[in-house]
Amino acid sequence: MIIITEEQVSDLLNWNDTFRAVETAMLRVSQGRVVQKARVNTELLNSDNLLLTMPGYLEDKTYGALACKLVTMFKSNADMEKPLPTINANIMIFDETTGILKASIGGTQITKWRTAAASAVATKHIFSKNNKKCNVLAILGYGAQGRVHAEAFYNFFNFKEIRIWGRSVEKARLLVDELNKTLSTEAFRVAASGEECVREADVVITATYATAPIVQFEWVKAGAHINAVGCGTNHYNELDEQLYLNSDVYIDYWAGARDSLSGLEKLGVHFRGEVGDVIGGGLPIPAPDRITVFQSLGMAVEDGAMARLVFDLYQKRETEKQNVV
Repeated sequence: MIIITEEQVSDLLNWNDTFRAVETAMLRVSQGRVVQKARVNTELLNSDNLLLTMPGYLEDKTYGALACKLVTMFKSNADMEKPLPTINANIMIFDETTGILKASIGGTQITKWRTAAASAVATKHIFSKNNKKCNVLAILGYGAQGRVHAEAFYNFFNFKEIRIWGRSVEKARLLVDELNKTLSTEAFRVAASGEECVREADVVITATYATAPIVQFEWVKAGAHINAVGCGTNHYNELDEQLYLNSDVYIDYWAGARDSLSGLEKLGVHFRGEVGDVIGGGLPIPAPDRITVFQSLGMAVEDGAMARLVFDLYQKRETEKQNVV
């Protein structure tokens, strides 16, 4: 059994491979070539600490995997004398013939990258295929997901202006300065308010722990696309009710939507379908003036595809090392 650490994962990942792995996983979902259930939450007694389990099987020659991601969410870690990450993930992949454990792979970086890649895949197939211009990108949230989405979308698209907003202007400015320096650009800038961030944006990303809407329907221009990523008390806190009711809403997989997004259905929101159906041509792209929303939940088979990718890259690198010796 091989152990691949977070540091090794970070060294192996690249955006183009990540995009292809996640795109394939989303397509295979809609083709019926996966088995996965909604995630299971195990809450510890007398605390708000949590263990999430996400098993799944993906049938694919390149990215196929039988895997299970285990995620712990311990908010108290941030308050320790020596703070630890509040969210930690590991992915187990198993031999598909024998069921024997093949590898334990650090899953925290994989989770970050695959989540941003899923937003990029949705944006490409729902928004960009309509020949819409990518002039302004709005990112609400400057945490781990806000940062990785900024990096991913800078890599995949050619936005002239990328606005970042958060409740702390100082923290938003620190991220903007860092991104501009690291990526040798001047595209990133701080937005003074959520409304300023969203107004006239072509694509909007919400990546916060908001427990109440931070994006209002009247702020969003016709034809804009939104990737709603945040995970507050619900997965759909960040957008107001009217925005959902006046948009075409897409999901990553039906089982997760029925489990985690039932509150939206009770509001009268009708899901257009899975992003994979758009990729495969089963769903037409929406009219150019329609606001579209990708309500991202994250899928076990995305984690499995990414774990398979990392496992194969690791094996290739080790083989190359041995050949050199």
